[in-house]
Amino acid sequence: MEKIPVTFTGVRVTALLELYLRWLDSRDRHPILGDETAQQAIDRLDFDFGQFRPLSVGRFAVGVRSRTMDDWIRAFLARTPGAVVLDIGSGFDSRVRRVNPADGHHWYDVDFPDIVEIADRLYGPWPGHTYVGASVTEPGWLDAIPRDRPAIVVADGLLNFLPEHDVRQVLSRIVEHFPSGEIAFNITSPVVRKQRERRPVPLFTKFGIVEQWFPGDPRDVERFHPRLRLAEVGSLGDATLLRRSPLYYRLLTVLIGLVPAWRNAGWIPRYRF
Repeated sequence: MEKIPVTFTGVRVTALLELYLRWLDSRDRHPILGDETAQQAIDRLDFDFGQFRPLSVGRFAVGVRSRTMDDWIRAFLARTPGAVVLDIGSGFDSRVRRVNPADGHHWYDVDFPDIVEIADRLYGPWPGHTYVGASVTEPGWLDAIPRDRPAIVVADGLLNFLPEHDVRQVLSRIVEHFPSGEIAFNITSPVVRKQRERRPVPLFTKFGIVEQWFPGDPRDVERFHPRLRLAEVGSLGDATLLRRSPLYYRLLTVLIGLVPAWRNAGWIPRYRF
């Protein structure tokens, strides 16, 4: 099958990096996420994924946070008939196929037009699924999404690449669009920002990828809109999900947990509204 050329720079490259890390997870003996479609996407894209190899340990964090969000979506849909799923900054993720929602739930994947065009070519149609090509920071893209149903919204690997004022605006628009629902995403703390300043990630420098939002605490987000309430905080070091990961990584998470600053370096928060 003909290869699809990809010449991304900037934040779009993170869609390729996340795909690569999900693919690595799928090849592990005991995958955390087990994304069976990652291989076909890697095979179709004309891109040098080998340059991401120095960041391969990131597959464990990506596996944990994506699995956590998948499980939250399944639980929400099971108790909320007719709910909508909104995956913003969906990149080349095939989450709708992993979750496989029951009839009556519509799923929307939102990302830049060039990304969703390629994603559609990679995966093809899926019942009840729609791609929306738009930047989430631009007004108007929510007009394509029904506003009369409860919704669960996920942003997996997106919001830390936006400035805080854009994060506040995006979350506020979502909360005001739906009658009720949940929002889940991953965030990193100022501890990570300080590390990045001391030791920049070479690949981020190469492609011009800039991380911009580093909140100090998941509860800070409650100030963005009066309807947002923190419901739960998942951990990137979830011992249950990591129980069959390599010993060296499990030992690393234990060591991180012994240092208070690093123990709170990143979270997977879920909010109700």
